[in-house]
Amino acid sequence: MKKILFVFVLLVANVLNAQEINSTRFENIIRSLKIDRSRIKNDFCTEKKMPYAEDSYIVVVPVLIGDYEEDFFTVQNYILISDEKGNIKNKYLDPREVTSDAIRLSSIKIDTGLYNISQNIRAFGVKIYFEGSSRPNPYSSEDISLYYPVSQTLKKILGEFNLSQSHGEWDTNCAGEFEDETSVIMIDKAKTNSFTDLIIKTKTTSTVNKEVDGDCKDVEKMKTTSRVLKFSNGMYK
Repeated sequence: MKKILFVFVLLVANVLNAQEINSTRFENIIRSLKIDRSRIKNDFCTEKKMPYAEDSYIVVVPVLIGDYEEDFFTVQNYILISDEKGNIKNKYLDPREVTSDAIRLSSIKIDTGLYNISQNIRAFGVKIYFEGSSRPNPYSSEDISLYYPVSQTLKKILGEFNLSQSHGEWDTNCAGEFEDETSVIMIDKAKTNSFTDLIIKTKTTSTVNKEVDGDCKDVEKMKTTSRVLKFSNGMYK
């Protein structure tokens, strides 16, 4: 039994090390959550130290929902703040269900950028990345959600906002059309309902590839747009 337990811990540690999670802290967190270990999607677990809070780590634990297949699964994310030992300070089960299928879930990352959204409130982001499996029709996307700690839980204030998307269709040799859209979030000086407005600047690049005299030539068109998200009824919209 000890040997089996040792092998299990070793396997978990190897997976978690690849995701930069402290295995001892992770074990304590899972024990506190009382989650069936077989339902945890270990390869997408991740953590990051909060640079603006002492002895605090943001941890994301994806838990499988329903049946699991190699090319199809759905998870819900526990988003936590723990201390160095893995004692949970804040716990939140995100209601969003994340499905990986033909458009597969490729990674989950934590963003501790300067999201100073209100007086004495700094939010953090959880980014979810997807990739398509079709070579003739390439696709990728990146979504972000923002949270901040309240009491012993977290408050979600921006839900699944698309930061980037890339898609296209081509003959896998040269000819084709592509579009890339990338957004950045900037903190405005203006406020709505005591929360800072968010300026979204988006750059869109459209590319057309054609074969000309044996060479692959491309023509690009770029445009930049901006809009503002305001805080209303508990969310940025």
